[in-house]
Formats: sequence, C-alpha cells, structure tokens
Amino acid sequence: MSSPPVGSPTIPSRERKIAPLPLRPGRRGNLASSQNTLSTHGTPSHSSSSETNTTADTGHISAPARDVPRIAFQFCQPESNSLSSKREETYTYRLLHNITPRPSPEPEETPLPSTQDSSTGSNYSSLPILSTPDHAISQPLHTMYSDEKIAIPSADNSLDRSVPLIVEDHSETKASTPHASLSRPATPLSLTQVSDLSLSLGVQRRRSVSDASDVSDNNYSTGPYDVRDEEAPLEPFFTSAFQTALQNGLGIANKVVTAIEELVGPSEPSSDLERLLKDARRLGTFRSSDTRTIAVLGDSGEGKSSLINSLLHFPEIAKTGDIGAACTSVVTEYRQKTKDHTAPITIEVEYLSKPEIEDLIKELLWNYRQMFLPEVEEDKVDAKEYARLQRESEQAWSALEAGFKHQRSFNKQLLSDMAEGGLAKATDQLIQWAHELEWPDGGNSGMWKGTANTAEECCEMTSEFMQDKFWPFTKIIRVYLSAQVLKTGVVLADLPGLQDTNLARVRATQTYLMKCDNIFIVTKISRAITDQSLKSSLYSILARHAPVEWEELGGRSLNLAVVCTKSEDINQKTARREFCGPHKKISPLVMEQLDKSIKDAKENNNKVLKKQLKRKQELLLIDSRNCHVKEGLQYAYASKIPGRRLEVFCVSNTTYEKYSRKGNTEMVHASGIPELRRFCHTITAGAQLLEAKHFLQSTLSSLLSSVELWTSSCKPRPQVEDREQDESIHIFLKEVKAEVSNTINQSKAEFRDTFREVLSKYLEQRNDFWEDAAEKEGQEWCSWHWSQYNAWCLKNGNHEGTLKRGHVNWNSRLIWKMRMELAYQWTLLEEEIPTVFEELLQSISICLLNLQSHLREQGFAFTLVHGIDFRVQDIEYKFGLSQQYFTREVEQIQRYASEPNESSYVVSEMVSTYRSAARELGPEKASRQRSIVQGRITNGTLFPQISAKIQANVDELVKKTFCDLRHEVDAVLDLIVSDVKMALASKPQVVVDARNQEHQEEERRRGELLAEIRKLKGKHEEILASISNI
Repeated sequence: MSSPPVGSPTIPSRERKIAPLPLRPGRRGNLASSQNTLSTHGTPSHSSSSETNTTADTGHISAPARDVPRIAFQFCQPESNSLSSKREETYTYRLLHNITPRPSPEPEETPLPSTQDSSTGSNYSSLPILSTPDHAISQPLHTMYSDEKIAIPSADNSLDRSVPLIVEDHSETKASTPHASLSRPATPLSLTQVSDLSLSLGVQRRRSVSDASDVSDNNYSTGPYDVRDEEAPLEPFFTSAFQTALQNGLGIANKVVTAIEELVGPSEPSSDLERLLKDARRLGTFRSSDTRTIAVLGDSGEGKSSLINSLLHFPEIAKTGDIGAACTSVVTEYRQKTKDHTAPITIEVEYLSKPEIEDLIKELLWNYRQMFLPEVEEDKVDAKEYARLQRESEQAWSALEAGFKHQRSFNKQLLSDMAEGGLAKATDQLIQWAHELEWPDGGNSGMWKGTANTAEECCEMTSEFMQDKFWPFTKIIRVYLSAQVLKTGVVLADLPGLQDTNLARVRATQTYLMKCDNIFIVTKISRAITDQSLKSSLYSILARHAPVEWEELGGRSLNLAVVCTKSEDINQKTARREFCGPHKKISPLVMEQLDKSIKDAKENNNKVLKKQLKRKQELLLIDSRNCHVKEGLQYAYASKIPGRRLEVFCVSNTTYEKYSRKGNTEMVHASGIPELRRFCHTITAGAQLLEAKHFLQSTLSSLLSSVELWTSSCKPRPQVEDREQDESIHIFLKEVKAEVSNTINQSKAEFRDTFREVLSKYLEQRNDFWEDAAEKEGQEWCSWHWSQYNAWCLKNGNHEGTLKRGHVNWNSRLIWKMRMELAYQWTLLEEEIPTVFEELLQSISICLLNLQSHLREQGFAFTLVHGIDFRVQDIEYKFGLSQQYFTREVEQIQRYASEPNESSYVVSEMVSTYRSAARELGPEKASRQRSIVQGRITNGTLFPQISAKIQANVDELVKKTFCDLRHEVDAVLDLIVSDVKMALASKPQVVVDARNQEHQEEERRRGELLAEIRKLKGKHEEILASISNI
C-alpha cells in the first residue's frame, strides 16, 4: 500500500477500523430461535409513562402516538419449590416495527442433544421409529373437532424459568385498542397435574405441554389473529432501548425537516438548503435496506407453498396444489414492498437473456433427443435408465411445447431428426423463434411489471409466466407485498425442487442457492422421523447442489434449518404407544388422568368438556412427537457435523390457516408458525442493528453538522476571507480527491498482484500435474464395460451405477488433485482480503485527516472540521459492506472451481465432450467414446481453461468491487466539498440599516434554526449515549 505523505497526521489513538460487518449467518454461526412464547393471559395496553413524541412516518416503525399500544413484560422467577412465590419485574414498551420488543437478556444456550437424555433416560441412537399400520388412519387436527370454543386450564409452574410473559398493564386500557385480545385470568393446574407434566417434559421445553394446549375462550378474539402482536426475538436490535433510540432519531430528522421548511416558507430554498432539506426528508423516512435471503427448498407435496403463505400471513399468495411441473422451474422471491410500490401487490418478472435462452434451448433439445439415441432405441439400456431418460424427455417436450406450440412448423419430427445436421437445424429454428417471441405489454426490455390487489389476481398474473408460453424463458419472479416477516429485511425465495432435470435450470438454481443466506429444507414430518428419511430430505438436496462441501465439510458453511410440515397429521394410537409410558416423554399418570376425565365427562354427558380434554390429549401427543423429531434430527446432524446445531421446526400450516382466521392465539402458536417467523427475524437482526446504528451515529450526525454549518455561514471567517485563500482551499480539495482516487487504483493493482502471486502463478505451475492425475483416473474408467462407460457419458459423468460399481462422479475425480492443492491457496487469498480493505481504508482516512487538519489550520468552524469524522465513519461502514460482498463472491468462485456440480467449471468444460461421446453409434463405438473423453482430458486444455475462468471471474469481481468503492467514496467526498463550499460562501457582516430589513429578518430566522439544531444535537447526543453499549 502507499505510504502516508510526509508530515501527514497519524491515525488517532482510537484506531480506525472497518466497521463491523453486518454478519451473515454463514460467519456468525447458528442463530438460536427465541426461547420465549407469547402468552395470552393479558392484552396489550397503554402505559401512562411519557415518551418522546415524533412525527416520523417511517413505514416500518410505528409512529409514536398517544393511542399506540404498549406491552408490559413480567419476569417470573420461581423461588425454592413454592408455586406461588414469584419475583416480578415489569417493563413497559411501545410496539415498534409492529413486533413486540422485549428486554434482551442473554439467550439460554440450548445444548445439542447428547446420546443420553438426562431427563428421560432415552437413548437417541435408538430413537423409536414411528410406523403407522395400514389400518390405522391418522386424523388431522383440523378435521377431528368442531369449531366450538373450548377452555382448558393452563399451568403456572416452575418450568417457566424467567420467561418473559405478556401481562396486562391496567394503567390506560382501552376497549377499542386495535387487535387487543380479550383477557381473562387462567386457571392453574393442580399440584398433582404440574408434577405429572414436569416428569414428562424435556429440559429444552420453554413452557409446559399443558400450556401449549390451553385452548380456551380467553384465546378467542372477536377478529382474526393479528401477526403484529407477536413477540420479537431476543436480539439487541429489538430491545426497547434501541427501538426507542431509533424512533427518537427519526423524530430528530423530521424536526430538522420542519425547522427548514419554516425557515424557507413559501420562497424557493437555496441550492445548499434544498440539498439539506432533501437529505433530512430521506432520513426522516429511513428504513433498513439490507436484506437476507432465505431459500425455501422442498419437493412437490411437502407443504412448501403453504409454508410460505403461512409465514407471509397472506393466504394463497403462493399457489398451492398441482399446477404442473412448469412452476417448479421458476425462482419466486417475496419481498417487502417499498414506498414506491403503491398497489397492495407489485410483480416483477425478469426474463432470461439471449445467451441464457440459447443455452436453455440446447439443453432442452439434448434432454428430448436422448430417447432417440441408438442404444436407447435398440433397447440396450436397463429399465431404470430407460425410465429416467423417458422422464427427462417428457419434461423437455413439455417446456418446448409450451414455448413454441403457437408456431405452425413446430412438431416432434423437427426435434427428433437424428440425421446429420438435424440437431443444428432444430437448434437454429428454435432460437430464432425464441428471439421473435412477443412478450406481454411493457416486457420487451427484459423485465415485465404489474400490480394486483389480491392474491388471486397475483396468481392469475404470474401464471402466464409459470404455466403458459413464457415460463420456459422466465428467470425470476419477484412479488412485493406488505408482510410482517418481510419487514425486517427477510426475502423468502421459493426455489425449484429436485425434479428439474434441465442442466441450464439446475445451474441457475444452484447459483442462486449458494448465494442465499439461509436454507429451509421443507419436508413432511412423517418423512423426517428416521435417519434414512433425513438423508432423503436433507442430505440429497445438499449433496446435489454442493456435493464436495457436504461430503467433506457437512455443509458447515451453509446455514440450514429443517421445517417439518403437517404436524397435525398424527395417529394417536401409534403416538401414544411410542411416547407415553415410563421413561418416555409423557407420564402415564397424565394420560390416565385425562382418560378418566374424558370418561367422566362422557358419563355426565358434558360434550364440551369431553372435546376440551380430547383436544388437550391430542396436542400433548403432537407436541411430544414434535420434540422427538426435533431431537432426532439434531442428533443425527450433530453426529455428522460436531459442534454445529441444526435448527428444526415442526409446523402445521393447516392449523395456522384455520385458527389465524378465528383469532385463536394459542392454537396459532401451537401451529409453530410464529416461532419460525421469529427465527426469520433473528436472521436479519444483526444487519438491521448495524445499519440502524450507522444511521444514528454517522448519517444523522452528518446532517445535523451540515445544517448547523449552513446556519453559521453568514458569519465572518477570521482567516479565510480573500479569493486567493478560497482558491487554495479548492485546490487542496481537488488534490485530496485525486490522492484518494490514486490510492484506490493502487490498492486495486496490489490486490491483483496478490491474486497473481497466490493463485494465478500456482495455477500455471500445477496445470500439468493435475492433468496427469486426471489422465490416470480416465484410464481406470476405460477398463469399464462399454455399457457402464456409455451410461456415465449419458449422465454427464455423474451416475449411480450398479451395486458393485456404486456412485461415481467423474467430474469430482478429474479435479480431486486440483481441489486438494488449491484449498490452501484459497485460504491464503481469503486471509489477504481483510488486510487489503483495512489498508485501503487507513490510507483514505489519512487523506481525510490531512484535509481536516488543513481546515483547522485555516480557521474553519469546529462544526465543519468535526463533521469530517462522521464522513469517515460513513466510509468505514460502506467498506465493511464491500468487504463482506467481496469475500462472499470469492467463496462462490472457489465453489465453482472445487465443486463437481452442474454449475461448476469442470462440468461446463466436460459436458459437451460427454454428449459427443454419447451420440456415437455403429461399430467401434466404445473405442471412439473412450477416445473422445480421454482425448479431452489429455489434450492440454482442460485445466488451463478452468484456470482462465477462475482468473476472469476474479478480475471481474475486483473491477466491480473497486469501482463501487470509488463511487461510494466519491459520494462522501462530494458531501465534504459541499460543506466546505457552504463555509466559503460566508460574507463579512454588513451594517444593518433600513434598506436591509429583509436581511435582518433572514438573520433572525437563521438564528432560530441554529438554536433548534443545537437543541436537537443535544438530544442526539443523549440517543448515542443510550445505545453506546448495544
């Protein structure tokens, strides 16, 4: 890096570093989901305590009004063994972000399941496998009982260890408070019941099973369930202290807007004041822009679309049911709508580019024509392989027919012509038709946009891109709507399942998936009970998309969660056998007591009580099975990846949909959806906190300093008064900008040198050795039977062969030596990244501190000089984001180089060779196939071309990153220049007489604005002090 100029000031003792990165889950480990649940034993109510009032309309943060509901939290700490003895602490908070904030005690560490459960004595290595006999038909929860409201006593026992519960604050309760549920005191269980239940619960339960089954009249509201009343996660961002600070910060920005507008009045503001007013308005509506994408993966019928509907609290927005295989090929994102989206729902559809369309057509033609290859037509493939080829051919035909059936000359004869030149003819014709395709109105630019008022309208509009002629060429659909789970920066992405066989589509899915921050694997709970089912639902997905990473690292860098759906489907007889008994999750005494109570209710003809108790019994079994499945999956995952915790959630979309309409809070929480939604908020909490702190500490500080500087600009400057000095300042500013630009260019060149030294030269030196290793692998395959060799060519080198041969991935074997040797080089390169960014940041900081020192020497106001510190903080934050992006992209390039999946470099190099060999026919076919494949391995181009792709992608990344950095730094420098120009625009004071009364009035109003700004700065300092430890 460049050395500091002679005489330049040194970095202050409070050493400047890159602002902490908004930690992506991949770097911060697993986020524990909230251990607290929403109690319905009280209602949101008003607090009599006064709070700072603001006028901010923040969109994602509730404006502070007198009638804003507040929630009081009661912490219950049991003492000794007494059920009635409690230590209570009450906190009253305002609802912000439409999520109930809570104090942020350190969340309890939930240990991974050990081989022996200390509470039950059950050995997880021998967890019972639930099997439902053919004659035992499960009864879904939603069909077993009527909608009659029931009441079941709840427990107030020692298991609620310091868990925040919502309690009623009677200070200002209003009956008309929106979304406030009715509240009645709950009846506690008897001592015997509490004792029995405590014996049957694992220590990880955050509340008792009987609590979870408290389905009483108390929990029924007169309206639908209000998702805005859900508790927030135990994260610093959601604490009352920080949310109050953020709200007050927004209020300060809006008060600046009001003060400037009062100063300007009906007249036109000056250019400087107009810029400041625009900045203040933007900050007054601040909302976090940083997002985290959650990929939702699952095969058809697993409840994936229903899960998305439940998380969004928006029924039917994601279409469920069998609407054809086409919809599984389109990535659909659900994003929070912005202030620019005025309609309830906004839809964006992005098409494939022309090169992407050409690749897609070539892949579809290959898949379709496989059925007409010689050995297939001659019936020389086994039944399993024939079925696979037939399925892929039918899927390809479905896509091609959808896209081109409107063309008169489109037919199967065109596609299946196996004569010489037939493939080229079909390819050229289909590509020409694709380029001539008439897109919907407004969609010729590669993007189509539309709006909808309802979910039904939305599905109707998107179906054209999911089912009709456009779906084969649709790249991604984005749906913008208002949903609670999205308001904290979550993006839900519905990804295609595993059934897609088109290579181009699979590549696109893999590329998207590897860039997601979290992955939700959705599977039916009935499939997730055994280890084998876990492998089929979890392992297979990851093994396909990231095989090496999964096999060698167990997906350690991937942030995974398993969502088990259809938890309401349970066979009570089977579940009772498995979970009820000595040393099992449910104490026999509890079940016996319930059986007796049910019998008594039946004899007394008390139908309501009978239904209450039967539902409680079923919920008890459901909760026990959920716990069993969760522990089993976590144990299986921990055995493969020691030290990592797998997040598991058991949910019932059906229960959620039914009872959220009726406002039954406890049944909604029993569905598991609110807990999963809370977990989604934890994924974004770190990034939200960092961006909000940057808003308060840097951006808002800069605004206040700039406005204060403008109000003082009419006062004389003691030393800078003549044109020569003004010109020297402008020259100095230009020199600073040029020096910063040169520093960025030099840093960019030095990183390229580092990359060349660490990786490029190594690639050039080792290419021949890697080719030798690959040649030996290829020679081994040449000894295989011709039918096996042909099968691997048909499968692009990745095939599950006979029991004796097993699964072999040629692509993985070809690059095994390269992958092993490059692992260390990639590590060296990644370790250099923080150094490059820190040194560049330090050099730029020195340039700005030189400017700060120069302005101080020239006698400029303290406000201007000190304001540069805030600008440096702004640059630090943006450098942190750039470093994070750069690191993630380098990791992605490493995956392309190391993984043998469909989107890897090696597959892109080898796939045409495999297909060329598969098309061979006639005598000596086997020999020619071996010659084609082995020739590609040994012709001296395979590894140099892989190396060239690595270097090209890194070069492109470096170019983009440093260009973006230059843009961000230049924007900050332009703001500094604007502030300096405001200071230079000041003029000596003039004598006030009758002719400049207007000037005198302007000075008075400036003085009032200055007083207001200084008052706001004092409040701002208090805000910063309140979050200094967060």
